[in-house]
Amino acid sequence: MGNRVEAFIALVVVLVAVVLVGTVGRLWILRHRPRTFAVNLSDCAFLLFGVLMMMAAGMAFDGVDKELKIERAYGVKGIEGRLLTPKYLKEFFVISLFCTTQVWLLKAAFLGYYWSLRETLSTKVRMLLYVVSVYATVTYLGVISIQLGYCRPMSRNWSTGSDQCISVQTIPGMVAQQGTNISSDILILLIPLLTIGSFRSNYGLTRKDLYALAFVFGVGIVSIIASVVRFTQVYNVVVHSNSSLLAIRQTIVWALVEKLFAFTAFCLPCLRVFYRKRHSAAYMDKESSGSQVTSISSGGSRSGSGLESEL
Repeated sequence: MGNRVEAFIALVVVLVAVVLVGTVGRLWILRHRPRTFAVNLSDCAFLLFGVLMMMAAGMAFDGVDKELKIERAYGVKGIEGRLLTPKYLKEFFVISLFCTTQVWLLKAAFLGYYWSLRETLSTKVRMLLYVVSVYATVTYLGVISIQLGYCRPMSRNWSTGSDQCISVQTIPGMVAQQGTNISSDILILLIPLLTIGSFRSNYGLTRKDLYALAFVFGVGIVSIIASVVRFTQVYNVVVHSNSSLLAIRQTIVWALVEKLFAFTAFCLPCLRVFYRKRHSAAYMDKESSGSQVTSISSGGSRSGSGLESEL
């Protein structure tokens, strides 16, 4: 039990640290780029993701603290019966809404970034961008509606009686959420994949650039894999174990893993901008230093000539 809790705390701490560093770093690196509606929308979604992440992390830490106190007082077997109170389940209900919103906010951040580049996209890729944007919007509204309205009245989501109905742990709720989540992620991933060829010819991408892009795509694919794992893990618990606490743990852990890799994939491309700025600045400094040395040398030669003429 102790190792599991420590691993969960470590995961949350890592995610919070990555979100803080990534948010501040990305906004600072890209602070001079032209501001358009699409760029502002992408940044707003990105910032809101970070805010919700901090709130969800605080609630998750609170839940872990309660679990540890119950374990110390009553042992491991007493955790589920005493932890799953209406208050705890209500907090999980809010966290699940946060998690869904966060995942779709990152989709909005990606799509906003692609919208800012739409003039450079081919007609087919631009149409795909429009379709995916509509699909992501509709699926988010649909998933949130299911989470809020599948179990009626809504209080059944935090009921501890036989009428308990946690929407994200029902088969229809899981299929709707993860099916639309995974499918929209794949569609969003297709947009840059279909533009690599034109970008390589138009912007002269080097082999290192292509390797970097492949790494970013790999991180994005890991996020999609985490979504699939989350669905299979929670589905197996709901169908075979009938343990609400175990299902809650699996939901939160794999949602954190998914968000960690999705957030990382979104932030990584700005490192290329940072590297090029630093490389360009170092080159300019070198050129400036060389010019100063040349100027000093030529000035010294002129002084020498002047002294010789006076003598």
